[in-house]
Amino acid sequence: MNPFMQNLPQNPCFQSFPVWVQETILQSGAEFSSEQELREFAAGLARGGSAR
Repeated sequence: MNPFMQNLPQNPCFQSFPVWVQETILQSGAEFSSEQELREFAAGLARGGSAR
């Protein structure tokens, strides 16, 4: 697990998402190496589609 993922639950961007988005991200098993990747994934969820 990369450093970004290790600190994901404390990341301010991650914490700004609705709880259902946070839970979906954590349960997805997706790995992110940057906040930009995280934002893109969350945007895909918000659009109702598959983010990856």
